[in-house]
Amino acid sequence: MLSSKNRLKKKINFVRVEIDGKMIQSRSFGMGVYDRSKDFDGDSNNTDSRFGFIISTKISKKAVVRNRIKRIIADAVRVSLSKIKKGLDVVFLIKPNAVKIKGKEHVDATAIENEVYEIITKNIQDNTIPTH
Repeated sequence: MLSSKNRLKKKINFVRVEIDGKMIQSRSFGMGVYDRSKDFDGDSNNTDSRFGFIISTKISKKAVVRNRIKRIIADAVRVSLSKIKKGLDVVFLIKPNAVKIKGKEHVDATAIENEVYEIITKNIQDNTIPTH
């Protein structure tokens, strides 16, 4: 589970990512990224990155499915936290492709996790950390 200090909680933070952030698209979700180091306080560059998740009931009417997708993405983010730049606000906007419909709703956890790792590596990875 993603710790409380790494979660976006207030609506104003979600709105700021939507208005001022950069959108990155993948097959199963969009990712809005806002760099808090642009803010005036100057100290936010050293604070932890925060993450939020938005999934509509249009994706699935079942809360169990929606929460499972959020947990899968949050866990993939938690595992990758050490590689992610500090001071970012990131919102994941889940698309219908995250749920495969073949008569039943199905969530492919491995595919979603791999997609999260790929988009983090390409877009918000901290390049100052050496990777071995």
